[in-house]
Amino acid sequence: MIPELLWIALLQEVFGPHKCVELLTAFTRDLRSTSPERADVVWAGAGQFSTIPPEELCDLITRKAEEYGNDIKTALRPLAAHYPSHPLNNIYSPEEAKPEARDIKYLTDVVAGMHDRASWEATMTQAHALWLAFDAKRLMVSPELSLAQFPKIDQYPNTEISRRIAASIRATMNQCFGRDGLMASQTSWPVEFWNCGMTLSPCEVADDIG
Repeated sequence: MIPELLWIALLQEVFGPHKCVELLTAFTRDLRSTSPERADVVWAGAGQFSTIPPEELCDLITRKAEEYGNDIKTALRPLAAHYPSHPLNNIYSPEEAKPEARDIKYLTDVVAGMHDRASWEATMTQAHALWLAFDAKRLMVSPELSLAQFPKIDQYPNTEISRRIAASIRATMNQCFGRDGLMASQTSWPVEFWNCGMTLSPCEVADDIG
């Protein structure tokens, strides 16, 4: 789930949760409007973007530069600079996605914040992804469920209802990324992400001191 949602986490890291939602909503609504086949796609998992021709994705981001394109490119640049197979990299020209010295630590810190799915950072990232399912009308919930009060997640973790909503979000996201789930893309991107990460920042194994 981390490789698929990292692009959303980076948007949130740069712009905060409220602007992140605005950017995601505008971008994905435009994508859904481009063809009937895309109208009910939940554009949350990064792998989904591999279905869009590179030139089409780049053109959309360029045309909507002021509305959301430039902001998305700013937030995702470190990812594009170090993970060449990321499905959203086609929004950049080669000279735009240049690595910077702080990138690896920055990406490592963002990924680390996603490992604890109950953390504020990970909860908001998952909430943003689930919002895209609501917005695409692919997710409906009964009014008696905690998830029906979804907007109150912005109170997390300070209220009981927000904590119940967060637990529901985590459970629902497990289903969304399950086999044939709403956000499952069945691409090789997650494996490529972890393999590339090992190359960029190899694990250090301590000596056995007996």
